[in-house]
Amino acid sequence: MEIVCYGCGRGENPENTIKGIHHCQSINPDWWVEMDIQITKDQKLVLFHDYQTKRITGVNNKIHLLTLKEIQQLNAGYNFNVENEFIYRENPIQIPTVEEVFQKFPKAKLLLDLHTNNLIAVTRLITLIKKYAMANQIIIVSRYDEVISSFKKKRPKWRYGVPTKEAKKMIYSSFLYLDKLFPITSDILMLPKKAGKVNVLTKRVVKHVKKRNKTLWAWMYEGEIVETVDNEMELNEMKELGVNGIFTGYPKKLMNELQ
Repeated sequence: MEIVCYGCGRGENPENTIKGIHHCQSINPDWWVEMDIQITKDQKLVLFHDYQTKRITGVNNKIHLLTLKEIQQLNAGYNFNVENEFIYRENPIQIPTVEEVFQKFPKAKLLLDLHTNNLIAVTRLITLIKKYAMANQIIIVSRYDEVISSFKKKRPKWRYGVPTKEAKKMIYSSFLYLDKLFPITSDILMLPKKAGKVNVLTKRVVKHVKKRNKTLWAWMYEGEIVETVDNEMELNEMKELGVNGIFTGYPKKLMNELQ
């Protein structure tokens, strides 16, 4: 099973931070580290999930309206709490750039999830990946089909996760037994076990993926709150389903259970 530290292990450290990546790497350097990417007003790539900054930093603004200098004055750990204590409010954590990550973790296996549909981000990310020779240890993901299409035109041999429309077509075609009409073009299918009230990882869907010789990575639940695979029982459940890899927000907790 491949293990992916979701949001840089966001259950144990502030998400999308250098501290979180260090934590994931210290547990197992062979595990993947998933991080979210946005683009700033001055076209710099930073690790950040939301369009709005308030959930993470406590400051109400939009990430694409801020310069890198303005963004790095915000606290990436402001709303992270441990047992109801906001431990980083007195010791703020800076929002890192993608380039900083590449510099500090040249051997890390990185899952790069673009949360922007600004195609300038595609060009900027390709430039950085080439500059730091990271192509063999990254996977590109985005919910936006146009972003993945743009990447594939420019770098067809890189590895890609499935975008939203392709995932939906694959799932619906599996439910309707129309598999042959909807080929899977992405390398890795990244799907929740359940989304809302819908069971996504049915035997039929998993069979469809395996029949196409594709890789399947999964988490437990997709909704207002994403639930990842955080204990041995859930991991074994995913193995029984035929999943090849899982996402966890609690890498240390999971590792402790597996030892």
